[in-house]
Amino acid sequence: MRRNDPEDLSDVFSYSEHVVLTREQMLDKAMASNGEFDRVFITGVLSTGIYCLPSCRARKPKPENIRFFETIEQARAAGLRACKKCRPDDFFEGVDFDLDRIESAVSALHSRPGDFAAICDLGEAAGIGSSKLFESVRRHYHTTPGELIARSRVNAACKLLLDTQSSVADIAFEVGFETLSTFYEHFSRLTGMAPLAYRKLPQASSFTLNLPADFQSDAVLGYYGRDPESAAEMVVGSELWISADLEGVASIVQLKFGDGQVECIVTGGDVLHAHRGVVRILGFRQDPKGFEQHAARLGHDRLFQGRCGLRVPLTFSPYDAIVWSILGQQVNLAFAYTLRRRLVQKVGTQIHERLFSPPTPASVANLTVEDLLPLQFSRRKAEYLIDVSRLIDAGQIRLDELEAGSATRAEKTLLEVRGLGPWSVHYMMMRGFGFADCLPVGDTGLTSALQKIFDLELRPDVAVTRELMEPFSPHRSLACLHLWQSLKFES
Repeated sequence: MRRNDPEDLSDVFSYSEHVVLTREQMLDKAMASNGEFDRVFITGVLSTGIYCLPSCRARKPKPENIRFFETIEQARAAGLRACKKCRPDDFFEGVDFDLDRIESAVSALHSRPGDFAAICDLGEAAGIGSSKLFESVRRHYHTTPGELIARSRVNAACKLLLDTQSSVADIAFEVGFETLSTFYEHFSRLTGMAPLAYRKLPQASSFTLNLPADFQSDAVLGYYGRDPESAAEMVVGSELWISADLEGVASIVQLKFGDGQVECIVTGGDVLHAHRGVVRILGFRQDPKGFEQHAARLGHDRLFQGRCGLRVPLTFSPYDAIVWSILGQQVNLAFAYTLRRRLVQKVGTQIHERLFSPPTPASVANLTVEDLLPLQFSRRKAEYLIDVSRLIDAGQIRLDELEAGSATRAEKTLLEVRGLGPWSVHYMMMRGFGFADCLPVGDTGLTSALQKIFDLELRPDVAVTRELMEPFSPHRSLACLHLWQSLKFES
């Protein structure tokens, strides 16, 4: 459905098969510089003779001077030229100068964190000012420049602790921290332990992590205990047992949650790798307090009441999230659990009376579609899972690099994979990588929760879901989790 008469400014465009955007709605998106509609329509400014992306942050024209187009070609045919600020032609050709600049600067930060004494140094490396830096880091990395620098410094410190005999103080100052107290604070927050305890990990078979004061261990146990018959993990009281592939060794990681701490016992495999997986599960990089303050300012205190400190429980490895995202497509949870159990038992080896080693890219890549059809996989689901596993196993997709890089790059890379749509990719980015501002549009639980929390007559469609969730940015991952949890508490 479309109407776009050159003499008529009341444009109506199809956003999807079931959603239509009116001129008034497109005006709202353009005036708000909403980047989520950059591939939906083009904004033409008749008074200046240019066309822009909806996300363009140039000075906004009067509404009567705006006309909307579905393609760049239509805008050019109307005599308009490309905006030099938002560069719509480059955007549609896949060139993103903003992303390239900030990724280059962050790459330098990861390599030499000690060279970045202040946030302004990161902006200088990217060739952008302070305001643009905060906007770019939030958009592409889902965090702040200060947090990005802190993570990079701690990662570098971890490597130096293992690779050198330098003192903790020397390492702290080498990676860029100005005081030892600040170093210890950030190191403990992001790793759950003191630097010297981390240095001893290669010789250990267990380790203990300190939990944040408001940590919700029940959320982790609840997430991993969703399938009581799972063959890859089990919850027993306050303990989580999870099977893991630790550098090619089938292992069991046992988490014993206590008062303010979690004891982790590793049976087989690399303990350092186990530590990384456990830290991912616990979501130490997340900012629940920042989300709660943001939601309170929006007037949504009730969204997190009784759940302060809640974090998104991540999968032990990013690949686990890819498996979940494909198995969960267009089926109910119970059947997704069944498919996963069958897959685990098909490719894994039994390492416990109940647990099997988890699927790996290599083990799934060796399967054929015919291997999975008897397990009640649809042909398409089997093809998608095997194809993406082969890409990962061949090194054509590097999950470790995507996790360490920008959310924008991860999203672009994964969306190019056959079988991974927007819902799957954002679920993967949220549960597998821990990015903070993901929105798995199309999730039925999310739309049901939005309908209830906003007292809507009907469940929101794609456009309304995006509109309702936009104010929660840059914390939409945590907002989604709280919305899902609200259904459980209100049912």
